[in-house]
Amino acid sequence: LESAVANPDQSISKLSILSPDERHTILQKWNDTEQLLAPKTLPELFEAQVERTPNAIAVTFEDRSLTYAELNAKANQLAHYLRSQGVGPEVLVGLCIERSLEMMIGLLGIIKAGGAYVPLDPEYPTERLGFMLQDTKPHILLTQEHLITVLPRCDSRLICLDCDWEIIADNPNYNPISITTPENPAYVIYTSGSTGKPKGVV
Repeated sequence: LESAVANPDQSISKLSILSPDERHTILQKWNDTEQLLAPKTLPELFEAQVERTPNAIAVTFEDRSLTYAELNAKANQLAHYLRSQGVGPEVLVGLCIERSLEMMIGLLGIIKAGGAYVPLDPEYPTERLGFMLQDTKPHILLTQEHLITVLPRCDSRLICLDCDWEIIADNPNYNPISITTPENPAYVIYTSGSTGKPKGVV
């Protein structure tokens, strides 16, 4: 009404329904959300969540669970071990593990070490797994002991997260110093190959 009285010749569609103060609040104050954000890596983002909720459940599989602090500690032990085995930025690590808590430990451990993981589904045909391993030539292949017999032959060093865990557990459980940037690869995922050979996408 104030707008109509102040501008009697204005068409109704052009009358303001907000006072100048209300317009300023909506357009300026509520939208003043700019903040400086430094690019973060996946390990940094995960570690920030660990700091916020260390005792919250991070992952559950069947009747087993790990808190953020427990998952982080195990992933850190694996990361330190993988670094001692030459894993770092631009280094590919195969991950052929059945769905389990160990799969999450492996995935996070590889990324925290600075490497990039190559997910290899143990349900894939041997020929497809062989092609992916030949194509990526991972430095290390993380797996489980009972899967070794179904894996095709490859030159990668095999590390079993179940039977080799005692060796891995000798490593420190604190966060490794970050040696990656947001520009380093995190993983290589393969297309279905329905139009020809599967292609690895970084």
